[in-house]
Amino acid sequence: MSPDRDRLQSLVDALPDTEVQVAISFLAELGEQEIIDAETAAKLDLARAEPGDDVPLEEVRRRLGL
Repeated sequence: MSPDRDRLQSLVDALPDTEVQVAISFLAELGEQEIIDAETAAKLDLARAEPGDDVPLEEVRRRLGL
């Protein structure tokens, strides 16, 4: 096992029982996140830098008929 995995295992083993469910939820969510490549990340950075108003998700869905 890699040193990082060993450290992670040690941290998990040291968690108090009251925090185990929180850690499970966090790790499950983390594992479901999509990994994006450098090109996509750069495009997202450019889009974030563009001036304009924020549009609530509900409005985007309405505009797209979702």
